[in-house]
Amino acid sequence: MTAALTRFGALRIAWADAAASADPPVQVLERLGPAQLHRYRAMHGNAARRFLVGRALLVSVIDEMTGAEDLTLSTLCERCGGNHGRPRLERAPVAVSISYAGTMVAVAAVPHVDAVAVGVDLEALTPGGASQPLHSLDRLFLPHSPPDTAGWSLIEAAVKADGRGLTIDLADVVVGDVGTGTSRRWRAVRLPGRFDAVDAAVVGGPPGFVLSAAMVPAAGERHPA
Repeated sequence: MTAALTRFGALRIAWADAAASADPPVQVLERLGPAQLHRYRAMHGNAARRFLVGRALLVSVIDEMTGAEDLTLSTLCERCGGNHGRPRLERAPVAVSISYAGTMVAVAAVPHVDAVAVGVDLEALTPGGASQPLHSLDRLFLPHSPPDTAGWSLIEAAVKADGRGLTIDLADVVVGDVGTGTSRRWRAVRLPGRFDAVDAAVVGGPPGFVLSAAMVPAAGERHPA
């Protein structure tokens, strides 16, 4: 599997093109528990490959951060119990997130001593580039103008870190200027119904994509990047 790995403050972020990667051994899913292996066996074709590559990326990043052998991963939705919720390691002290865009997969991980939650988002660039407003999102952001690809990626990453998903009113999301977060290079994303801001930043990613990461800092922590 050909993958790229970068660090952004306390975060480890990795990505790979599932279509251009050799399939990792299926045994890697055993580290993540039987539920993940069951999900994989119910998939086919490109979806199965993308899932397997993403889980293998996650294991490799976590292994760099902790010596934990039990990496059982849960993706149960906290609201409905479906298998599409925010990924959570049940025993290892690491917060994780996964994002897909086409055949690309990105993962992010951060120790719990630095952050209680993390979000990662990967968005393919539109022909207009990262600063082109995404008018396909007009209805979600009324009465305001829609964000560009970079702004949408920041919001998606922050919403993932928050954990409530797109159930929140996106029109009330406020992305602060650079420097308003808890450390330099982060931006403070304020979400309705949440007292504290979520730190988010656009980070270096694969060509043709915007990659953003977000985290909810642990109490009292500061994360220079």
